[in-house]
Amino acid sequence: MRKPFLVTALFVAVVLFFVTCKQTKKKEIVSPVLVSKYARPLTNIKYESTTGRVNRGKYLVNGVLRCFHCHAPADTNQPGHPPIENMLGGGRLFYGNDSIKVYAPNITPDKETGAGNWTDDMFVRALRDGIGHDGRALGAMPWWIFKELSEEDMASVVVYLRSIPPVKNKLPVRLLMPEWETGLQNEERSMKDEPVPEPDTSTLVAKGRYLVTIGECEGCHTAWYVRNPGYFGGGNIIAHDGTDSVIASANITSDTTGVGTWDDKTFIRIIRTGKGNSLHYSMPWIAFRNINDTDLKAMLAALKTIPPVKHRIVNGIKPSLCEVCGQKHGYGDNNKITPILPVAVNTASYQQFAGTYTNKYKDTTLIALKEKKLWVQIKGEHPKEIELIPVGKNIFNGSGLPSAITFITGTAGNITGFVNHDLVAVTSLKINTEK
Repeated sequence: MRKPFLVTALFVAVVLFFVTCKQTKKKEIVSPVLVSKYARPLTNIKYESTTGRVNRGKYLVNGVLRCFHCHAPADTNQPGHPPIENMLGGGRLFYGNDSIKVYAPNITPDKETGAGNWTDDMFVRALRDGIGHDGRALGAMPWWIFKELSEEDMASVVVYLRSIPPVKNKLPVRLLMPEWETGLQNEERSMKDEPVPEPDTSTLVAKGRYLVTIGECEGCHTAWYVRNPGYFGGGNIIAHDGTDSVIASANITSDTTGVGTWDDKTFIRIIRTGKGNSLHYSMPWIAFRNINDTDLKAMLAALKTIPPVKHRIVNGIKPSLCEVCGQKHGYGDNNKITPILPVAVNTASYQQFAGTYTNKYKDTTLIALKEKKLWVQIKGEHPKEIELIPVGKNIFNGSGLPSAITFITGTAGNITGFVNHDLVAVTSLKINTEK
C-alpha cells in the first residue's frame, strides 16, 4: 500500500483521468499505447498447481481481492452489480466516453483473447508493478496494493486464475490522451520485486491488518482530495449523478461516527447483505460477502485500532458542505473540525526537522521551515501546505494531514526520519536536510 503525504504521480494520473474525462470528451486521441521505461525483465518463475493453492486463490480472488469486480461485466439489474457468472475474468470496458477508453483485460486462460499465453511472471509483474504482459504501464490497476500480497498468496492467485474456464472476449487497446499515455510510460515502477513474507496471523488484529491492506479499504474510505480528515475517515465521493444524489464512502475508523461501536454481528451482517442491498455497487460487498466470518472479525478488529476520526456521513439525504472533508455529502454541515491543541516546544530545534524524506514505496515528503513554523507539502489535485503542530515530543499533526507523524532521533541526536501512523506504521527516512 502506498502511503502518500505527497500523492504519487500515478495516483494523480488516475485521479485526473476520472476527474477530467468530461472536460476532454471532444478531444481526438491519437497516441498509441506505449511501453513503460520501467518494465522490468521477466523471469522464468513457475508456480506449481496444487489443490491448496487453487482453493486459496479462489477464496482471495472472489473475496477480499474482488478481481472480478473489474475483470468481468456486471449484472446491473442485481443489487451490488455482481459479475456475470459465465464471464468471470473475461474483462470489460472499465471506463469510457467518446474519446477515452480503459479496459480491464481478459485474464482467463483463453489463448486467443485472454491470458492463456501469459507466463506466471507476467501475472506477477502486473500485480506487483503495474506493468502489463506487453510492457505497458497500467493506470487503473491497484498494483501498489497487490504488491503487499505474500509470495504464497500471489502463487495461489496465479494458479487459480489459470484454472478458471476460458472466456473468449477480445477487447480493444486502451485510448488515452497522449500526455496521459506518456505520463504512464514515465511513471517509475520497481525494477526488482523483493520477496514478500507470509503475513503475521498470530493475532486477530494482525491478520485483519493484512486483509484490510490487500482489500484496499483505505483507498476508498479516505478523503484524499480537498481536505483529508484522516486515514479511513471517509468522505470520498464515490458516485454523483449531478443532482442531490451523492454517495460518499463511510468513516470506518474507531470513532463512534465510524465503526467504533459495531460488534462482529453487525459488521458481518452489513458485509453479507450489503446493508440490506442498500450499499452502492461501488462498495464491493458482493465480493466481500465471500470472506469467511473469522476473517471479517479480524478486519473489524484491525479497523478498531485506527485512530478515531470524528466525521459522520449519512448517504441518502440531501448533501451539504462538510468542513471536515471539504466536500458535499449527507449530514455534511453538521460536522465541525476539531482544533489541534499544541504543546510548548523549543522552535529553535525546528531546523533539524526540515528536509526531504522517502519511504519504501518511493513516496517523497518535503518538510519546510518557514517563519519559525514547520510545513509539510501535499501535492496532487489540490496541492497545499499544511502547518505541522507539535502535539508531543517529536510528534506533530496538522489540520488536513491524514495522521500524526513521529520523528525519529538517531544516536547522534539528529533527526533521521519519521513514522506515519497509518493502519500499519510506515517509516520515511531523511535523505537530505533543507538548506
